[in-house]
Amino acid sequence: MTNIIKLRFIRKGEPTGREYTYYTPEKVEIGDIVEIESRNEISKGVVTQIDVPEEEIAPFRDIAKTILGKVPTKEKEGAKEAV
Repeated sequence: MTNIIKLRFIRKGEPTGREYTYYTPEKVEIGDIVEIESRNEISKGVVTQIDVPEEEIAPFRDIAKTILGKVPTKEKEGAKEAV
């Protein structure tokens, strides 16, 4: 198990765009909604893959960011309703 995950940013209530790789300080599951720092704001993303092999991020390991944490359950349910 690694602490490396992939996620898609949530825009207008839906996961969009390509997958981005992040470190996670806590256990997450596929489908969990997490908070990420992005361009001067806090954004939300949905976890699309867990336990990403470290070799996969070797070229950019030093610049990979870390999620802030999971979205509290109440907010997570609201985000799912919007999807």
